[in-house]
Amino acid sequence: MFISLIIPTYNESKNVPILIQRISETLSDVKKEVIIVDDNSPDKTWEIARELSSEYPWLRVIRRMNDRGLSSAVLAGFEISEGEILAVMDSDLQHDEKALINFIKAFENGAEIVVGSRKVKGGGIEDWSKGRMFISWVATILAKIALPKSISDPMSGFFALKRNVYVIHKNEINPKGFKILLEFLARAKNNKIEEVGYTFKSRIHGESKLSSKVILQYIHALYELSIGQFIPAQFIKYVFVGSTGLIFATISLFICQYFFHLSQSKSLAISIEFSILTNFFLNNYWTFKYNKLVGIKKILRGLITFHAICLGGALINQAIALKLITLDFTVYLANALGYFIAAIWNYIININITWKGKA
Repeated sequence: MFISLIIPTYNESKNVPILIQRISETLSDVKKEVIIVDDNSPDKTWEIARELSSEYPWLRVIRRMNDRGLSSAVLAGFEISEGEILAVMDSDLQHDEKALINFIKAFENGAEIVVGSRKVKGGGIEDWSKGRMFISWVATILAKIALPKSISDPMSGFFALKRNVYVIHKNEINPKGFKILLEFLARAKNNKIEEVGYTFKSRIHGESKLSSKVILQYIHALYELSIGQFIPAQFIKYVFVGSTGLIFATISLFICQYFFHLSQSKSLAISIEFSILTNFFLNNYWTFKYNKLVGIKKILRGLITFHAICLGGALINQAIALKLITLDFTVYLANALGYFIAAIWNYIININITWKGKA
């Protein structure tokens, strides 16, 4: 089998030479290519890798100048790869390259996805704290709840799949985040999965990439792959921003009336406008941060569009509330239902006009 091994890197200059030598020794009899995808590391990991490619002709290096992130780096490697088997491993020497031999055997026995696991027979972990063990345990439980087809070690970054699995599902994969394996487990529901045990080693050089941000990305990924298929996390953010806008509107209404002694009509107009402005900027910099409007012209155009859409939502809110009141709904319940339906309207229109992107 021809295997393409993708290794995403960032500040791993001390580890890469050791890893490449180990791969060379372990896979000496295997037809292979190794693709290092480096996110323009300040320690010039990419430069060291390119120097190594003169000694190892099967080594290829991609230096990414703009894109960032582990998942997108893996997909960038997959896209230029040529192997029948596409494998992924970390560059920090914590994944055991010897397990790749058992990966290949698993594919020869009919597997379509192979996952390196620390939690099956032959697997283990070196020198983890109780805190790290607890995080791993919770992450595994969450994955088993969220994913229809889970495995013993869903946080593994050490896995491989057949090219046809990637080709079929590549347009469904979310390139953001840290744990791209979750994406393939969620999409490739009918593929045969095998787990191969390996010992997760202690890091020698460099710093761990595990952080609170990575943990939040993991939880967000699980949400998107489960409940998020029906209620996108982006919509939850949109509703939350709308709720904060209501709070801001109430505060501004109070200030206008009790401090500036403005009339009710003027106070309401100012509070509504203040709510729209806060909603727009919070949505732009948080809810739709990946499609964020940048530059004065784009922001002004987006703000005008947002105003128009919100006006439409307000009319929908009022129409639904008035209709429900005639059906003996209380005014508060009628308004709440009207507000929710209007929020759906506003969200759908905004993602397709103001912030052109996917839900």
